[in-house]
Amino acid sequence: MDKQNETRRVMMTLGDQAIAKLDHLVAENQRELNQNLELAKYNLKVNKSNILEAMLFKNRTIKRKD
Repeated sequence: MDKQNETRRVMMTLGDQAIAKLDHLVAENQRELNQNLELAKYNLKVNKSNILEAMLFKNRTIKRKD
């Protein structure tokens, strides 16, 4: 399963509380990006998929190390 399909599958199974947490993480990360002058000039946007992909990749990397 490719990264985009896996992210989409996970998004479909999330509950309301998890989506609220994702929304919070998106806002937090976007705020950090906007405060960093070097990154702010590129007008980068963070979304739920970005956060989920990072979490899934990190989880997969941790499992492979074991």
